[in-house]
Amino acid sequence: MIKIFKFVGVAAVILVGLVAALLAGSSILDRQLDYEVDLAGTIVPKFTALELPHDHSYSDATSLPFTGGAAIDVDGDGVAEIFIGGGHGQQDVLYKFNGQGFDAVPEAAGIDKPEGGSSLGALVLDVDKDGKQDLIVTRPTGIWLYTNTGGAFSGRKLDAPLRDDTTPLSVAVADINGDGHFDMYVSGYIRNDLVEGLNIFNKEGYGGTSALLINRGDDSFEDQTEARGLYYKHNTFQSAFIDFDNDGDLDLVVAHDTGQVKTWENDGNGNFTDAPNPNSDEYSYPMGIAIGDYDNDGLVDFFFSNVGSSPPHFLVKGDLRDDQQHNWKWLLFRNLGQMKFEEVADEAKLADYEFSWGAVFEDLNLDGREDLLVSENFVSAPFHKIGFLRLPGRLFVQTPAGEFAEVGAEAGVINRRYSIAPVTADFNNDGRPDIVFVNIAGRSQVFLSSGETGNGFLKVRLPRDVSSIGAMVTIELEDGKKLYKPFVSGEGLASDSSHVIIAGLGAQQASKVSVRYIDGRTIEQNGPFRNQTVSFDTQ
Repeated sequence: MIKIFKFVGVAAVILVGLVAALLAGSSILDRQLDYEVDLAGTIVPKFTALELPHDHSYSDATSLPFTGGAAIDVDGDGVAEIFIGGGHGQQDVLYKFNGQGFDAVPEAAGIDKPEGGSSLGALVLDVDKDGKQDLIVTRPTGIWLYTNTGGAFSGRKLDAPLRDDTTPLSVAVADINGDGHFDMYVSGYIRNDLVEGLNIFNKEGYGGTSALLINRGDDSFEDQTEARGLYYKHNTFQSAFIDFDNDGDLDLVVAHDTGQVKTWENDGNGNFTDAPNPNSDEYSYPMGIAIGDYDNDGLVDFFFSNVGSSPPHFLVKGDLRDDQQHNWKWLLFRNLGQMKFEEVADEAKLADYEFSWGAVFEDLNLDGREDLLVSENFVSAPFHKIGFLRLPGRLFVQTPAGEFAEVGAEAGVINRRYSIAPVTADFNNDGRPDIVFVNIAGRSQVFLSSGETGNGFLKVRLPRDVSSIGAMVTIELEDGKKLYKPFVSGEGLASDSSHVIIAGLGAQQASKVSVRYIDGRTIEQNGPFRNQTVSFDTQ
């Protein structure tokens, strides 16, 4: 979707805006009729909005339209700070909650950004396994590692081979070869000055090249993309390693711009095969990825954002032929097991919404069901430059029937800004998830949970290093019901939420918590637990 409107003149912009207004109005009316969701017995969480002082600077002449955000516990006090990437010519920033609002950490605790360029993506990982959270940042100049030295950072550019025509947009991490070191899949987008400004699906050889980089053991990397079955050229926004089929290895899910969702199956030796999914035979703009077990069956499910109902569809169809199916709707893949997925966005009342970017699953009302946050608005879209057409961002609560109801206005979560991704963490340490909408071309917003739901919580801490990637946390409630929470790194879009898992217990207690790691270990602790933290950090 980058620079889709590059050659559209002023008059055309106005016309497109008016057409979009009419089409969007019709779509919204249709959705309200089609997507009536019964909220009986479902609590709408309440939030208080705060604005972060950092005013992100964006220019499409110098940068792709992204910035990274992350929840990272810099000082080891158990409470996350907020990292926001700087735009071209800006430093990155770090904010800490002071009890009422957020204070800037002086000089971002040593996260020194090189001259020029934007910080596009961010991911948190304890790289050296010393118990302190480190930070990985992607920029047009490469991939940077900031090692936490105890409340401050020491940074260096990683020795990671990347192609000259490709910008590293985001990274996914995993230990692919089992040597204890973190490997990376780098989602690559074509360099900003090479973007041609059209919706290109079919042009052979166009796009960036993503890369699977294997750690040599000293945090320098070897490109093994082709050797492990993952080489191809395509603009890519987001990817994540997770065990799709519960077979004890990490598979890979990838969201392509002007393309398809790719689900890559790991053969157990770190080699990947393209496994079909419901989006394999159609063309979309999958951008953000939310990962969670929304139906609590022990299998991870996926939500993918898309262009949705906002832009006129003749614009986003691009160069697709008549025989190529275009799906502009949001996507929800229910995992059926054995590498099979079912597309259920319509059934879940999620399909027919608007242009969107990053997304995360989080149990915002602590009722034991995953809710959903979605970022919206495209800084280059003419219909989003018109104030009354700018979208609010979306907050959905899940009902007992497995349907999602949009309740952002009632919850107090409105973000009519150019948002790239939501990030979640308990910033004020009250046990309830809070929200950051990471925005470009303006200020990011924080929404602190402010309404007591009466539901209990359980926080689960795992080691923040690569050994926890893909682990499945199972929480058994006193009535025998089980909640499943995968340990996800880099969910959303070029951003990273807190690695402290927050599970909603409703009115119950947890009788047992177990963790199944990807290496086959299973560790458990017996309760009862309620409104407290269970730590597996040292186990």
